[in-house]
Amino acid sequence: MPPLEPGEVVIRTVRRHWWVVLSETFFIIVLAGMPIFFYEAIIIFLGRLGYVVESHGSIFLFIYSLWLLLLWMAFFLVWTNYYLDVWVITDRQMIDIEQKGLFHREISTFRLDRIQDVTVQVHGILGTFFKFGNIIVQTASEHKAFTIRDAHFPEDVKRTILERYNKVRDAQPNI
Repeated sequence: MPPLEPGEVVIRTVRRHWWVVLSETFFIIVLAGMPIFFYEAIIIFLGRLGYVVESHGSIFLFIYSLWLLLLWMAFFLVWTNYYLDVWVITDRQMIDIEQKGLFHREISTFRLDRIQDVTVQVHGILGTFFKFGNIIVQTASEHKAFTIRDAHFPEDVKRTILERYNKVRDAQPNI
């Protein structure tokens, strides 16, 4: 996290919802079990065709170990992306830290008084049931909107952002 200004206080940190990470992890676990199923199915199928199936367990074990290693790396990427993608809301600014792969990180900051619009998008029954959705913050910047995907309790985060925005705006002298 970038250093904060002197006296700046962190109000809230926002990450993706745990359900999204769990669903990606479940997909990886399913992929881990598929080779065992296919190996057994091929052995049974060839046995029914009358072929004598020799034991190639050590070759299968080697290939399966490589497969598990690749899936472990995929899980590590999912976890790293979850843990290092974070929004930090302070009393003066928002910090958007977006991890893109293992060795690429993008950090953007914007002052709260630059906020023009905050939008919450909740899609589907799972998003409604588990209370997660996208939060999009438009600023005075021309180049992009700041988005956190699948944030937990997006309405609460929006309320926090707008409360901090109002406090910052009220504290500034009118010019």
